[in-house]
Amino acid sequence: MKSMFDTVAGKFEKGPYFPKDQSRNSWEKRTREYFDTKLDSQQTSIVHTFNRPEARVAIYGDGAILQVEASLPKLLYGNNLATVCDADLPLKRLHEFVSDHVNGEIPDLSGMDYLRVDYCHNFRVGPSLADYVSTLGGLSFLTHRRTTDGYGGVEWWSNNGRRIRAYNKYNEILANDKKKIAEALGVLRFEIQLRKKSGYLQRRQGKKKLTLQDVLQPEIAYCCLVEILDKMSLSTEFLARDAARSVLDANFGFQKATRLLGFLRRLETETMEDLKRAVARSSYYKDKGELSRLGLWPPSAGPVSLPALAMPPLEELPSDSSILPEKAA
Repeated sequence: MKSMFDTVAGKFEKGPYFPKDQSRNSWEKRTREYFDTKLDSQQTSIVHTFNRPEARVAIYGDGAILQVEASLPKLLYGNNLATVCDADLPLKRLHEFVSDHVNGEIPDLSGMDYLRVDYCHNFRVGPSLADYVSTLGGLSFLTHRRTTDGYGGVEWWSNNGRRIRAYNKYNEILANDKKKIAEALGVLRFEIQLRKKSGYLQRRQGKKKLTLQDVLQPEIAYCCLVEILDKMSLSTEFLARDAARSVLDANFGFQKATRLLGFLRRLETETMEDLKRAVARSSYYKDKGELSRLGLWPPSAGPVSLPALAMPPLEELPSDSSILPEKAA
């Protein structure tokens, strides 16, 4: 039930590229008129796109650029609940897909310029899933946050190309793919989306330009997941609110415990962003650190404590395999 890679995107600038057999493959053609300031003239740009649930292909730049985006698990298994920890096989399958629809030079896709990668892990939390979503819904991280409707989840994102999501995987598959996958019941998907423009992986690897081969490394995906879970204070137990007083009294003197309890109680009616604006920056982060260490940032939104969202050791992640057969809704 554990997944590391989902959606990836990359591009080649090795054209010319042309759609292959457009009548059979249902390519869409769009024309855009724009004024090129360098050429001081009106220009016409043509983009060809081909979309399938498992992969999307675009040809643009007068045929010079080929861009591909795909869900690696869907390519192999028809769903993205299944396990993909090794990208070699799905990239070969994706190469076959692209070659079947595009004319032009298409080298090994591992050499494509990296544009996007999604690292993810499935946590089987069972009937506590709604409590996890409610608990995470109050957590402040990155620049923006929202609780999604429809299939139930929380997402955080910045303006520079980083997005993190935690959501009900069963409901998401049902909403997007119209399939009822029993094995997805009770699964909380935690997902990190990193786009090239964020520079996150470039800084991490000390390289200005990365290929898909550079980012589709299990060790890199695992480390990113562990670090983000730690930074978000998700890798420690989420204690129930009722336990807060006794836990704080056991760890601090009366005055500090009382102050932290008051700080925590304000979360019942205010957001973390509200608290951050209301107190000094140094005090906010110091108190946040103390509460995070004890499993109280955030506390469980439900009546009972919730186990930590912690990654298992890397060596315990299973080898790639199909998790389940496809089932129609």
